[in-house]
Amino acid sequence: MTRVDSMTFALQHVDLLRARAAAVDFDPHLHDTYSVVAVTSGTAHIRSSRWSGTVRAGDVFFFNPFEVHAGSSAGGPARYDVLYPSETFLDSCTGPVRPGEIRTTRTGVVTRSRTTRELVDALSAPIADSASIEESLRRLLRECSFSVESPALTPMSIARMACLLIRRGDARSTRTDDLARQIGVNPSHLARSFRRTIGVPPQTYARQVRVARARELICAGFGLNDVAQMVDFSDQPHLTREFKKVFGVPPGALSRGVGRSSR
Repeated sequence: MTRVDSMTFALQHVDLLRARAAAVDFDPHLHDTYSVVAVTSGTAHIRSSRWSGTVRAGDVFFFNPFEVHAGSSAGGPARYDVLYPSETFLDSCTGPVRPGEIRTTRTGVVTRSRTTRELVDALSAPIADSASIEESLRRLLRECSFSVESPALTPMSIARMACLLIRRGDARSTRTDDLARQIGVNPSHLARSFRRTIGVPPQTYARQVRVARARELICAGFGLNDVAQMVDFSDQPHLTREFKKVFGVPPGALSRGVGRSSR
């Protein structure tokens, strides 16, 4: 069960959202952007569809967009800052990718180093300096390993094609039979491939994609009632329940944080 002691948000600029949190447990969930997590105190055990390990204060770890992950702290709550850079921000660090290609970080964790210390120090400054945070993040990302692949050429092609259909299409059309028909594979083969590769069933993935879209709309300034309707949740309480499963706090926390950042 997701258990978060506190979480606040700030919009550094349009291509870089920041969150600060203290958490005990996070159930499996995903985000629509890259996630760069700097641990400021405590220890946590992290599991994702790509890697698993133990992280400590001073470490920085990474998730790709839509990479399902979970975590639990050892002892008391782990405290950390998360930066969510957009594809545009990554383009400025590693160069652009061609349409249809997928950029993936192969880096799981960078243990305490001069570069991670610079980022942690910038994030921990009493007065936030966006320029220092961005430059420290750029230096760290340039040290990471990335690959650029065509979805058709990867071993995970079936699951990735299903992910792309869910993200680009109607989030309500996520029946395994429908997805399998569009990809041209057997439904049971798709279900096994998706669960093995992504870590959750297609329907769970689709709900979290809708939460990711809700996050974008809240950052753009839309009201919570409007956002719930725009991403096809039945009402605002439904949005709140699903949002808390991903972030551990209600969407109002993000709305207030973004509002403060824009003033």
